Amino acid sequence: ETMDTLMAVKYARERGAKTLSICNTQGATIPRESDAIVYTHAGPEVAVASTKAFVAQITALYLLALHISHVRGTLSDTEIRQQVLELEGVPEKIARVLEGEQEHIEQFARWMGDTQSVLFLGRHVGYPIALEGALKLKEISYIHAEGFAAGELKHGPIALIEPGQPVFVIVP
Repeated sequence: ETMDTLMAVKYARERGAKTLSICNTQGATIPRESDAIVYTHAGPEVAVASTKAFVAQITALYLLALHISHVRGTLSDTEIRQQVLELEGVPEKIARVLEGEQEHIEQFARWMGDTQSVLFLGRHVGYPIALEGALKLKEISYIHAEGFAAGELKHGPIALIEPGQPVFVIVP
């Protein structure tokens, strides 16, 4: 946890907001300052980019959304069970990407070896993925990277594109 995150929780509570924290670390301060807590149980994060913790938090948020939909009557028990089964299949799908695309990714990485700057574009659900992808690239490879909403490209970011510059387009 960081001081700015802790201060945000305190600020929200001082203004009467209900706070739910999604946290990996038991014994942290933020859970004590929150009205409710969901622990991800992801274990210690050793990666600078915090990918494991990020995926665990997204999973917790998805499960929360499913259960809220049940309370509100927008999804049936059957639909929720189906979504949970899909979620349980994610590790196998990740393994397929790791096995099936490793060579392509390595080739692309070599092609990008001298890259100075990368743009990530996404639309709708792809936009936050573009932001996270840019952050991962910056944190791990020290290459300048920025994520943008695809529809905003023509309103300024297009001027940043130079010949040979990689532009990642996220299409979920």
